[in-house]
Amino acid sequence: MSPTRRDGLAGLGGATLAYAFQVGCSRTETIDYANFPAPEKKERQDGRPNYPGVDHRDWLLISSDGTVSAFTARTEMGQGLTTVMYNLLSQALELPDERIRVVLGDTELCPEDGPTTGSAATHYFAWNFWRACHEIKKDLVLLAAEATGLPSEDLEYRAGEIVSRSDSAQRIGIGDLANGQVRRMNLAADDSSVRPPAYIDKGTLSVHAEAIVTGTLQFTGDLTVEGCLYGGLLIPPYHHHMTRLLDKKLNKARKVPDIVDVRRKWWTVAAIGRTYSSVQKALATVEAEWEVPDRPVELDNEREIRSGAVLKQVMDRKGDVDAGLRRSGLVVSESYITQYGSQFPMQTDTAVAKVEPGRTTVWVGSQSPFLARYNTAVAMHQPESEVHVVGLPMGGGFGAKAGHIVASEAANLAEMSGTPVKYVYSRKEEVQHRNRYKESVVIDISSGLTPDGRLLARKMDIFQDEGHGTEELYNIPEVLTLRHAAKMPFKHGTMRGTSYVQTCFAVESHTDMVAEAIGMDPLVFRKRNVLLRAFSPLIDSCAEMMRYGKYQPPDDHGVGFGIINHGGRQLGVVGAEVSVDRASGEIKVVRLCGAYDIGVVINRNTARMGIRGAMLWGLGYALLEEVQLDGHSCHTTGFSSYRIPRFSDTPPIEVAFLDNQHPGAPRGCGEMPLPATLAAICNAVYNAIGVRFRAIPMTPERVLAALREGLS
Repeated sequence: MSPTRRDGLAGLGGATLAYAFQVGCSRTETIDYANFPAPEKKERQDGRPNYPGVDHRDWLLISSDGTVSAFTARTEMGQGLTTVMYNLLSQALELPDERIRVVLGDTELCPEDGPTTGSAATHYFAWNFWRACHEIKKDLVLLAAEATGLPSEDLEYRAGEIVSRSDSAQRIGIGDLANGQVRRMNLAADDSSVRPPAYIDKGTLSVHAEAIVTGTLQFTGDLTVEGCLYGGLLIPPYHHHMTRLLDKKLNKARKVPDIVDVRRKWWTVAAIGRTYSSVQKALATVEAEWEVPDRPVELDNEREIRSGAVLKQVMDRKGDVDAGLRRSGLVVSESYITQYGSQFPMQTDTAVAKVEPGRTTVWVGSQSPFLARYNTAVAMHQPESEVHVVGLPMGGGFGAKAGHIVASEAANLAEMSGTPVKYVYSRKEEVQHRNRYKESVVIDISSGLTPDGRLLARKMDIFQDEGHGTEELYNIPEVLTLRHAAKMPFKHGTMRGTSYVQTCFAVESHTDMVAEAIGMDPLVFRKRNVLLRAFSPLIDSCAEMMRYGKYQPPDDHGVGFGIINHGGRQLGVVGAEVSVDRASGEIKVVRLCGAYDIGVVINRNTARMGIRGAMLWGLGYALLEEVQLDGHSCHTTGFSSYRIPRFSDTPPIEVAFLDNQHPGAPRGCGEMPLPATLAAICNAVYNAIGVRFRAIPMTPERVLAALREGLS
């Protein structure tokens, strides 16, 4: 018999499940929990940061021992989401952490309220829990009045109890109101319009801190299931969607010690063994013949992107851009190109699957557990109701684990073996088997401006990717932004910052060149042309941190800035100082500073760490990171061939927040610092040596070549 949601909740620390609050039901109605399922969605909305129609009051449950449990499909991937939830719930309900339970990413316990993507978790759902807590407290007062016979106007909520204002000895705990039932409350009509009190950041540490440093926090790779074997798939030597397996010899693989089974599976070869190493050895001995891709090995990336591109979308259109450019006193036109990138999370894709008659259970660290359930159900030819995905903490995702298929692969391998199977991607599989990359993007940009330094017109042609981040930054009367898509031999992969990374690199590099062409300071130019006034204090704050105008950098040092408006919600200004060694071509980032407006900051410790990590990634994308691809294959296999920033690359990083309680909600921060940091470093390099790099990463070899050629 499949476990019910009631069974799962019974083990969360409360003796009995007590109250679920939902609008539209009688306040006195009691219900059987078996008839309280998760709301069904009529159509899938995969990839959206928020699913409408989920009322988080339905997913705050009070147990008879006075503990409060919150449920959401959002997941913990090291960004501190669990800590944020504890902070919000404990403050709103005036309860200690030990009386809070947070359940993430379990498809049988949690609502389908969206994937963990786009820096949207705190903005879209965490704040809804904050509001729900304050609304529920009002209903607890009504319920206590019913239970005690005291007038509701004489009662108030205090730290997990309902207390009489006139006689504090008369009180009842929220757990005592449970009475072993689940009750739906009918909220007062005007409750949702009442604004909760301001949130106060208390700077608490991560709730997982001790478990992380002691190694007791359980990730998917740590999970042990009785009888579990290891599984793996053979990686083809070519981009796997461009080839097929023609022939294979498996005798040597089957003779590897501890191997249980090796056979052809899907488009490749699958191996099952008692150890991870035996599976890897078996796959390495497979003699396979693959179909050679029907295209050239050589890849002229920019030429191929441009030649195969077709217009897909008008991203933005205002006025007559051609007429605006003709009226402009000065027009600056440039082209920029970015590299292919990969997420390289510290934990590779990993899943454990167990297949039983009418029941498939998968344990996985996924940014979208419900999408993992859907993919697994399709792969296993089962209804989704027979698939249970248990979300576990993950060691980073950054988009790599939003739509990954490791859950369905593990389930198929478990079905093949007849035992539970753990599938752990090698680092090579992480980059080659998944075969999805942050795309190389070509951007043509022309800007026209007036003699007094105001932007008048801008035309942008973006080749590939989604084109995010081109709007809502500068106040330009005449605009035309076109997105062109090209069919390339690699698949698009969502990666931290999405296409804001590429467009911010181009737009903010171009902005510095336009400011120089008009003879204006780049920060003055930005303040004159930026669309949102909220950028002014951020620009001033970042300039102050950088001591801009008061500090004269040494020779071959430069200072640069970049600004970002991420999704209309998150604003940031980043400053960078770099040094350039003209002899070796090495660029060293000396310091980074960032000023951010992210609305209400739930936990500064968590936000600051996430922002610093994203800024460090901006450094990596500017100077180091690039997937090595040609028209047939990916040649990147791991950290030896994909350089990410190390501790030795990490400069001092200073972060400041604009204390913004308006409009009264957090707006997220995880992706936003990366693009602005990339742009700031590029502008700082130009400030240092007078060379504008219109392609990244700025490796020592490219720096030396540019210095020899005298590029500008």
